[in-house]
Parts: sequence; structure tokens; C-alpha cells
Amino acid sequence: MKIFVARQSVCSLFILFLFTGFFCNTSGSCQVRPPAPDSLDRPPLVLIHQIVIEGNKITRASIISRELCIHEHDTIPLIKLPELLKRCRENIFNTALFNIVTIDTIKSVGESHVGASHVMPLQYIDIRIRVIERWYIWPWPYFVISDRNFNTWLETTDFSKVTYGINMTFFNMRGRNETLVFPVHLGFNQRFGVAYRIPYMNKKKTIGIGFGADWNRNQEVVVRSIDNKPVYYKDLQNYPMQTGNAFLEFFLRPTIYSKHTFHIDYSQVILSDSLIRIPDFSFDTKTSRFHYFSFSYQYKNDHRDIQFYPLRGYYFDVIVSQNGFFEKAVNLFSIRSSLRKYWQICNRWYFASGIQGKFSLPGDQPYFLQRGLGYGRDYIRGYEYYVIDGQQFLLFKNNFKFAIIPQRIFVADILKSSKFNTIPYALYINVFADFGYVYNESKSQVEVNSLQNQLLTGYGIGLDFTTYYDIVIRVECSVNRQGSPGVYLHFIAPI
Repeated sequence: MKIFVARQSVCSLFILFLFTGFFCNTSGSCQVRPPAPDSLDRPPLVLIHQIVIEGNKITRASIISRELCIHEHDTIPLIKLPELLKRCRENIFNTALFNIVTIDTIKSVGESHVGASHVMPLQYIDIRIRVIERWYIWPWPYFVISDRNFNTWLETTDFSKVTYGINMTFFNMRGRNETLVFPVHLGFNQRFGVAYRIPYMNKKKTIGIGFGADWNRNQEVVVRSIDNKPVYYKDLQNYPMQTGNAFLEFFLRPTIYSKHTFHIDYSQVILSDSLIRIPDFSFDTKTSRFHYFSFSYQYKNDHRDIQFYPLRGYYFDVIVSQNGFFEKAVNLFSIRSSLRKYWQICNRWYFASGIQGKFSLPGDQPYFLQRGLGYGRDYIRGYEYYVIDGQQFLLFKNNFKFAIIPQRIFVADILKSSKFNTIPYALYINVFADFGYVYNESKSQVEVNSLQNQLLTGYGIGLDFTTYYDIVIRVECSVNRQGSPGVYLHFIAPI
């Protein structure tokens, strides 16, 4: 019985097929269409119905919305939503306006969007952004050892080099991410000034401006290097070097990740008679007062997940500058560039690599504007106690790290303010290797400094601790190519 039914069904289907084919061929009124490929292959979509921002008591919502890569009424594939939300959270955090940023999705009113040939399922969602703002008014106490870095000061622990004062800083002025700074520094080196930066001046939030001025007086000045160590000229009764600066800069930020900065600077320099008699220190040994204009342009493309301590993404910048335009005594051209890349290998394992370099003209440069490696963040780990001066340099850094404590959040109930009681923290162990080369074409400098014009290397192991308000504390043990070991303390990300 079962076999008969099956055969009968097959015969019926065969007759129906022939009849259908005949009817379609004769009348032309019937077409057999396969299912619409879009209805089968198209991934589920979501429509951003509403974006709600919470916790921004001071910051304007438009400043936060500026950092979003998705907007209300956007329709996006569901599979791409987690990555887009992650990028939005990182962008908002990198404004340095918030300690904590979280983004959640909430299912909203849903319906189906009917197309011309198929029905496309469309889910409606709301996005909720919650932020915990930082404290924005900081009368920062200023207490600095006037040395190249903390490690060089530890060699002498000379407290006469202390510069103290206050940096009265107003972040996020008017809730628009504007910054106002009044530096007042006394003691060993003195500085007085004001600077104001407005990141957005137009409705599209793509154009900004900054301006300011300051006056600096130094009791101790680096005049040359011998045996790869800086040589100082000190005058405790007077200020052998005084400089005044005024600047105007324009910002152009056409996208979230790219930025152009145009900077114009006017400088006036007053040197003591003793300084201008030191060979190669200044432009013109006959002039104790001179002034000049400078111009620089910077292009920056920043895709780092966390700017103050990145773990994923990349960063690229290039700076072209010219010191001196119409002054015969001042003429210095330079190009600087850096490229940094960060990988998450798996789970808690990370790798980072960065290369940066500088090229400048002419070869005969005044010493007080000449900088190679050993200043700021331009240094080879293991050579913190040295300066390697030159007109050109190339620096290659590498880090391989493991997150002993991945980023976590501790809530200190004893502190009532949410600006301080929600504390993110993380701890990393890393191994590193750095390579660098400084080229100096001045024979008189090369004769008294052994680290110039040769390949330098440094390697070691370290611990990095990070927490809120962009705090980084690094302790590193390293060995350089000359075999000198050392333990060093730093307060910025290594790459």
C-alpha cells in the first residue's frame, strides 16, 4: 500500500510538471522564479531608532555624538554592531573627558520593511551611552626636577634644581572640550603664560583654533654634550637664557581619526654674554637678542583603542616645521614622523612596535635647537642616563606583554564623588627590545661623544600599571649595548 501511494505521487508530480511546462511555453503567462537571493543571503539588519546619552552633567551631548561612528536612523548589519559599538566607546573615552564609558543596546519597537520583491526583517534598537565625567578644574601643583627625566635626577638628587608652582587648568570649558591653562612656575626655572584651545568652532565640528603666550627664564642651560652626558651652564644670580613665545594654531578634523594642525609661532630669545661666547650654542655669537617666526604642520591618523596606553590599533603622524623665515641668523628645517602598531595576539597577550625618525637641515645647527635621542619620549630604553645629539635619528621600539591583571574596575565606597570612586586599573608584564641610530655630522661633537653615528640597542623586562586620569607607572630593568644594566621609572606608555 505504501509503495502504491509513493508511485502514484511520483506519477502525479511528473504529469503536473509536463502540464506546467506546456502551459508556460504556449501562453507565456507563467514564469518559474527562484527565491529572491537577497531574502536568503542578506544578513539580519538593525535600525538605530534612538541614541540616549546619560551622565553628561557638564559635557554637551554634541561633543559625545561627534565621536560616534553610527547615528540615529542608520541601518547596519547585525553582525557588525558589536565592533561598531566598541569603536564608539573607545572614541568617546579618548576625548579624555570621562573616566568610564559604557554602551548598551535596548530592543525598541520592531517591524518588517517590505521591499519590492521580498520581505527584509528589520529590528529596531535603542543605544544607551553612559559616562562618568572626570574632574575638570585642576589647580595642578607643579613640582618638577629640572632635569631631562626622573632617572637622571636620581643620580645626583640635587634639590636646587626644583621648579615649583601651579598649572591652573580648566578642562572641558563650557562643556565643549575647550581647555584653558595658566602656568605659573617659580624656583629654578620660571614660566608664566596662558593658553586656550577650542577644538570646534563650526557646526560640523571640524575646525578649531588655539592661541597663547608664555615667558620662560632659565638659571641652568644645556650648552653641549661630552661623553654622552649634557654639560650645563649655571648662573644662580641671573637667568642666562630667557625666551618669550606667542602662538596661533588651527585644527582641521575632517573625520574621527584624522587631524591636521597648522601652528605659527613667534619667539624672542635673550642670551647672556657668557652663553653667546660658547661655541656652536647659538645662531650668531655676536647677537644676544634675536627673534624669529616658526611654522609647523602636523598630520595625525590615530586608530588606537586607548590613546594613553594602547593595546590595539595603529597611529601615524608627520610633522614638517621651519624655524626662521626672514631672519638670516635663524634657518632650520625638519621633518619628524612616527608609525606605531598594536596587536592583541590572543586573550591577554599583546605586541606593539613603533618606528620614528627625524631629518633636519642644515647640518650646522645651533645646539639649543638641536635634539637627537634622550629627550622626552625619544629615547632608547637602557640609555636613560645619556643624550645622543644629532641632526637625524631613527628609533625602533618593540614590546611583548602579558596582562597579569586585565583592566578591572574598583569602586571605593569611601569616596562619595563618582569622579573619583570608580577606579579602573590594570597590570602588565612585558619584555622589550629597542634599536636606535643618531647621525651627527659635526666632527667636534662626534670626537667627544662615543654613541653618535653607530647602532645602539637596549633590551629588558618591565612592569606597567595603569589607572584612571591617564596615569601610567612603569618600572623597567634593562641592559644597553655597552653592557650597562639599570632600573628605570617612567610615567608614559613606552610606545
